[in-house]
Amino acid sequence: MAVVTVLVVTLALVLLIAILYWYATRMKRTLESSTPAVLAAQEPLSFRLSEASAASLAHLSQEPILIRQAQDGLRVQLDNRPLVPIAILTDLAAAAALREIVAGTSRAFGAHWTALVIPSGDGSVSVQRLA
Repeated sequence: MAVVTVLVVTLALVLLIAILYWYATRMKRTLESSTPAVLAAQEPLSFRLSEASAASLAHLSQEPILIRQAQDGLRVQLDNRPLVPIAILTDLAAAAALREIVAGTSRAFGAHWTALVIPSGDGSVSVQRLA
């Protein structure tokens, strides 16, 4: 009789764990899939830079630039290099251009965000929020 009770309790626990696992993975997939869809649906932010900033940005990189504004500060990724603090940039004009982009982007996205900045040839930039 005791063996049957242990077997029933064990089966009930295994079934409960399986149900909780199924529910947790379903909720995780739902949460992960909803955030990028919402961000991708947002229109890119577009604004014009000052002439000096546009020239510095064009000199800095022709590729899109990843910028992250978070609690640990402002970080930037140029080309295939790693994400680094903006403070280590030696080109002060380029750092000023990036700060101008951050100021315009923070007005629209708030204090914490990650965005892809795509410079255009006419002195404007397009900013697509990623997170």
